[in-house]
Amino acid sequence: MTHPDKSARPCGLEHSPKRRQILAGAREVFGEMGFERASVDQVAARAGVSKATVYNHFLDKKTLFVACFSEEADELRDALRCKLLRSEPDGEIGPALQAVGEHLVSLFLAPAIVALYRNTSAEVARFPELGALLFERGPAAMHAAMAEYLRRWHDIGALHLPDVHAAGVQFFMLCKGDLAVRSQFGVLPDPLEPAIVATVQRAVAVFLAAYGAAPASPAS
Repeated sequence: MTHPDKSARPCGLEHSPKRRQILAGAREVFGEMGFERASVDQVAARAGVSKATVYNHFLDKKTLFVACFSEEADELRDALRCKLLRSEPDGEIGPALQAVGEHLVSLFLAPAIVALYRNTSAEVARFPELGALLFERGPAAMHAAMAEYLRRWHDIGALHLPDVHAAGVQFFMLCKGDLAVRSQFGVLPDPLEPAIVATVQRAVAVFLAAYGAAPASPAS
């Protein structure tokens, strides 16, 4: 029996418009200036709200910083989770994994997510709790969602997975290939889509070579 992810939001759930407006402004300001040089006044100006409105939603600058990036991680997780919930095992497993892998990598390489990891990695030493929070609400939750998706293929005999969670992590990492590292250095190939497709194709081939169920032997 599986247990629901209590931190996961229903697909499509929106925050209040004002809160989202503040967070959007905060991401821009923190992304441009970092935590130390950014101010709540600058966030308020960028978001088009008063400083008092920012403080009505967030206790202080640190709370705002953690919220704007942790909620970005939540959005990434929920986008993948919603995709996987709609992707019931059906048809050939290879094309299904290719579609899921391409969706995963496209999400991970979105400019907002690249900025999230670039900006937060610079502040983890200042806020150790931020690294733990982002890992649990981002990659760890995505690994769990991928593992649950792969388990469904395992249950119908299309995969043989001795450790479902490990397989979810491995598929996640294989699909990213070197594209995640390239994104951090700003050297992604252009155009990007063919590189995503080719990287995921290699990932699916390796994954199925390791975990694909052996075809049934013909009757003698």
